[in-house]
Amino acid sequence: MGNALLKRTISLLAAPAMTPDLGDGLARPHDLRDTSMMNRSKAFVVAAAIVIVGIAIYALQLRQRMRCAGFPGPTVTAAELPAGPPAAGKLRFAHFNLRNYPLDERPQTDDLGFSRRTNICDLEAVLTGLDADVMGFVEVCDTRRFPPILRRAGGDRPMKVLFSQGGGRGGQHLAVAWNSDALELVEGPVELDEVAVKPGLRPGLAVRLRSIADPALDFTVIEVHFDAGRHDLRHRLRQAEIVADWAREWVERTGDPDVVLLGDFNTVGGHNTGAAGELRSLDASLGRAGFSRLENATGCTQYWGGRDRDDGVFRPSLLDHVYLRHLGAAAPARSWLHCERLQCGDLISRPGEEDGTFFDVSDHCPVTFEMVVE
Repeated sequence: MGNALLKRTISLLAAPAMTPDLGDGLARPHDLRDTSMMNRSKAFVVAAAIVIVGIAIYALQLRQRMRCAGFPGPTVTAAELPAGPPAAGKLRFAHFNLRNYPLDERPQTDDLGFSRRTNICDLEAVLTGLDADVMGFVEVCDTRRFPPILRRAGGDRPMKVLFSQGGGRGGQHLAVAWNSDALELVEGPVELDEVAVKPGLRPGLAVRLRSIADPALDFTVIEVHFDAGRHDLRHRLRQAEIVADWAREWVERTGDPDVVLLGDFNTVGGHNTGAAGELRSLDASLGRAGFSRLENATGCTQYWGGRDRDDGVFRPSLLDHVYLRHLGAAAPARSWLHCERLQCGDLISRPGEEDGTFFDVSDHCPVTFEMVVE
């Protein structure tokens, strides 16, 4: 579009000027002076237009380069994403922590560290490849610019999205998106403010959806993002109890027992309890509300720098989980991108070889599972 406009302005500049006459074919001196002034004015206007169009084209090209700028290491490939859309009779769900989309403001070292800007092209490729009907997100720090990305990534799957109003101290909003050709909104968004058990934490977010093809099929999706850190274990255990109580009350009010609970539960353990011990406590708390955790076949959902953050070795952890109430999955959940590529082995990152999906998209890996609906 920019190139066409530039060509049009150039053609206008090159067009011959018209000299007025009085019908006898002879131009008058004052007409020539007026025509000269008109030509100079026209040339100035057209030249200014060319400059403006040129600047606009350059700005668009620069913006595109910035959107797609990233590290040189492994980037998004089809082998690290689901192999095509879900089969007929199945709905695919996804959860993804977007790591402070679109900017990560944590400190960087000279040689290693997080990219400060999400590679939008890589993010779109990931969302397209997930091919999910329902998607839950956390750490969406720009709720204005995210919906267009989701729409482009959806392609022929028109995606609608709702965000939490609250985002905690870091402005990390939660979101639930769905394929509006397959599902419709019944109720929501409902913000679970009580999940923020201390100032600066994020609420929960819930929506109730119904199948368009089979109106008898409806379910509630809850997205959560629990407190982080080993010293905050007591907060996470309290958050789990709150979600369980809320779900019990919600099911009683709506009469709909089907609930999908997705999120980053930050199950890192505490000072006297390891990650496995915390996960058992989480299972017990949510189990009392009828939830069962879906196994993750990959075995990890995130990579972190470990105790020595400057050695370039990033280690796997299992922080993101799927819990189902009164629903069944076709198979265990799976994690994608670098979790799939490395099969939860150590991620080695050296200067000039930084992992593209880890640094440019998120330290977390998207998690998917499929539910049989026929």
